[in-house]
Amino acid sequence: MEQNSIKNQAKIIRNSVNSYIDNVYQMLQKDIEKKEYDEKSINSSIREAIDSFELHTTFHEELKQKLSPLKVSILMLGSFLNEPKKLIENIENIKNALVDLENLIKRHYEKPKLIRYIKNFDILYIEDNELERKTVDTYFKRKDVDIKSVETSEEGLDILKTSTPQAILLDIDLKTSNIDGTKLCQMLKSKMLYKAIPIVLISAVVSEKEIKEILTITEADDIIIKPIDKLADLDVLLKYIN
Repeated sequence: MEQNSIKNQAKIIRNSVNSYIDNVYQMLQKDIEKKEYDEKSINSSIREAIDSFELHTTFHEELKQKLSPLKVSILMLGSFLNEPKKLIENIENIKNALVDLENLIKRHYEKPKLIRYIKNFDILYIEDNELERKTVDTYFKRKDVDIKSVETSEEGLDILKTSTPQAILLDIDLKTSNIDGTKLCQMLKSKMLYKAIPIVLISAVVSEKEIKEILTITEADDIIIKPIDKLADLDVLLKYIN
């Protein structure tokens, strides 16, 4: 994965299967010589793709079930090179198995998990300044907004393990955290599980150029500039709350 700069395990599975199917089509067109498929090679490719998934989870078991018929169909290809009809049927089996696999991956990674994304609370606010934390907390609670305020990135990550806010308000300069706001925002936006959660940063940047740079680097959805002279500036969060 590191060699090919591929971060997503699902992409390795897709690439591997697509490669095998391409080889079959080349065989049919007589572009390459007859070739046997080595079971160890195929097992190794697929295993590499799923090794980092957590074992004994529902998804891990579903993944193995979808990969099994796909692997069998691929291994059967070499047996049918002289039987075009059976070969075509087997290719159709591979295509169907691949569609099933794609749908499983999409459900797990590309669509929000309904249980997690049921509204748990409105805003997760991460800020190391206690006075600012209390001020913002009070402001939103007076608007009947359900807000959870914490001091550190680590506390924020613990909350995100079990519940999902509709938006995150995140201070960039977190002095009491091991992970600053910039890195935390990048981490969350890089993970499919959290990517869809809008993140609004709080920063003391002053120029339009700096604002654009921060939003580009972090992939944050918006930014509020310190000092917050008017609490109404915080209302930008309300557009992300249903």
